[in-house]
Amino acid sequence: MFRMAVGHSDDIDLETAIATVVAECDAALAGVKPRAGLLYSAWDADHQRLADIVVDHYPGIELAGATAAGEMSSVIGLAEDSVALAVFAADTVEITAGLGRNLAEDPVAAARAAVDQARGKATSPPRLCIALPMVGGYDSEAIFDGLRSALGPDVPVLGGGSSPEDPAASIGATQSRQIVGREVTEDSIAILLFSGALDFSFGVETGWRGVGPRGVVTKASGAGVLEIDDRPAIEFYERYVGLGQPPLGNPLAVYETPSSPAFYLRTPTSSDPASGLVGFFGPVPQGVTVQITTAGTEEIFEGTRASVTRALAAYPAGRTPDAALVYSCATRRFLLGTRAGHEVELVRDALGADVPVAGFYCLGEIAPNPGDVDNTRFHNATLVSVLLGAS
Repeated sequence: MFRMAVGHSDDIDLETAIATVVAECDAALAGVKPRAGLLYSAWDADHQRLADIVVDHYPGIELAGATAAGEMSSVIGLAEDSVALAVFAADTVEITAGLGRNLAEDPVAAARAAVDQARGKATSPPRLCIALPMVGGYDSEAIFDGLRSALGPDVPVLGGGSSPEDPAASIGATQSRQIVGREVTEDSIAILLFSGALDFSFGVETGWRGVGPRGVVTKASGAGVLEIDDRPAIEFYERYVGLGQPPLGNPLAVYETPSSPAFYLRTPTSSDPASGLVGFFGPVPQGVTVQITTAGTEEIFEGTRASVTRALAAYPAGRTPDAALVYSCATRRFLLGTRAGHEVELVRDALGADVPVAGFYCLGEIAPNPGDVDNTRFHNATLVSVLLGAS
């Protein structure tokens, strides 16, 4: 047995909202005690109060959570300034939470500490890791070294970065919150580790497509990309989007091999005409092949559909998923504007009304590159869908 129950409320009164959320979860659980939960809420909520209520209501629950730039569920769709809780009941799957502190100082050690804590409470081998880190102030890719070394091979890492108060105005900010049990922190990684007889699959898609020729990053630094094909990086953008700051809607596709059709995206966040530098939300290594991308609203939605379709195609044959988690990017929400809520509607349409859905808009998404579960990457402008069930 594997069951995910979801509660979601956008009531302006916090006490009423969390009371509604746990009541909805109780009704869906139908008397079964949950093992673990994921809590998503807006930055300005009283997260300590939320965590305490959930832990008091479900004694012994393994709780992980993060601040969000919008919460999604199969209960009310997309809502701002809301509280969403997904709780998991299972008899053959162990689900444990872990917290790693001082992430900016030592991301590798923090990631290892989170995994060690979660694995120390499980007796079965790990199968899947959901990661909810602070993003900004450190090399985000470094956390994957710590996670991989502690998890071992063949354990996918999926999830999203916790969001600060205003992700559109706070690129690179570290003021987001992570939750594990009753602990609420701001410089940490929270994880939920699934161990044992778990069925799962995932899809990673964007909707963006490359335009124009590809180039090679010939000079990069911690601040961004300085040169592409031995020319100022800003010129690479100016050929297609004109002078000025490169738009959020034209992220850079990063190909790890020149001939690869697969890429991950980097959203431009700053530029300096004097040096030619273009800064991105996340690292762009020297030597990689890159290409400018574009996407209209319907193409972004097509990426949403494709993510869920890929997850369904990868799910174990003959089985039906019991739950879905969704991690979409704050960039997507910003570009979609008032139509952003259609993303979760598309997810529900693809899965059917019987599969509960929970997720949030995050500050960067976490997922492996296609075909290589050990090659986890930090993505931008991407939708990651995760399907879960009991083996």
